[in-house]
Amino acid sequence: MNERLQKSAGLGERQLAEIRRLEGACNEYEGLTMKLNWDLLRNRPQQLVNDFLYYRDGELTAYLALYTFNGCEAEVSAMTHPQQRRQGIFTRLLTAAAEELQKRTVTDFLFICEQASASGAACLAAIGASYDFSEYRMDLVDPARTLDLPAELQIRPAHLEDVNALAQMDAACFSMPVDERRGQLMRSLASNTRPVLIATVGPAKVGKIQLTVEADGAIYISAVCVLPEYRSRGYGKAILARTVRQLTAAQYRNISLEVATENRHALSLYEQCGFAVTTAYDYYRLPKF
Repeated sequence: MNERLQKSAGLGERQLAEIRRLEGACNEYEGLTMKLNWDLLRNRPQQLVNDFLYYRDGELTAYLALYTFNGCEAEVSAMTHPQQRRQGIFTRLLTAAAEELQKRTVTDFLFICEQASASGAACLAAIGASYDFSEYRMDLVDPARTLDLPAELQIRPAHLEDVNALAQMDAACFSMPVDERRGQLMRSLASNTRPVLIATVGPAKVGKIQLTVEADGAIYISAVCVLPEYRSRGYGKAILARTVRQLTAAQYRNISLEVATENRHALSLYEQCGFAVTTAYDYYRLPKF
């Protein structure tokens, strides 16, 4: 039997196709909708190893992906072919990932596990990971819904001159480091697949929303926020509702987002804008060392 573990800085089209096939096999086996962040996989930085692929006799058997959105933790999506589990392959991938993160300042793994995956939960329990929080995935199911929205709020595409204001919004709303977020936003604005929209009231920049356009035309909505001093005026609902209206007018139909399960206010807002919960993801934390 020929086996090899490949560490990859960036992913080629062949690797992406192999990952897609493995994802399909795992999803079908347990009825899942795995979270793999496909837009990020297609645009990996070439200077960092974030992907770990395990081959057996030339076939991709298992895969682990790292996503570092901040300097203290690495989110992890991982999967092993249903016929190749319980053979220590995931442990080998995780060890290789830990060795890579040893070179960085990241301290924790944060594993993404769909609630419907009994095998995933059992695996994380076995390695000692502890439950941290959960998020709902919500899909747009009622795009025709209309809402009474504040007329003074305007939404436009963000530009490079908006980056500082956008980074300050993410710092205020999501406690994200300003400098790190500024770099991420600049890369988004340079991309055709990750547009950012900014909301204004007169000259004031009050909120934002980010979109990810997947290769199949699906849209993922993230980072919806309104600065604290402009809340309780219906602006958050207006930003989301108007964005959805524009997307559906442009014939986009597969539109989704995620929300923390304990964020009842945001959950209610998204439901009012026509979204419904379709699955849930649990996050488990494990110190790297």
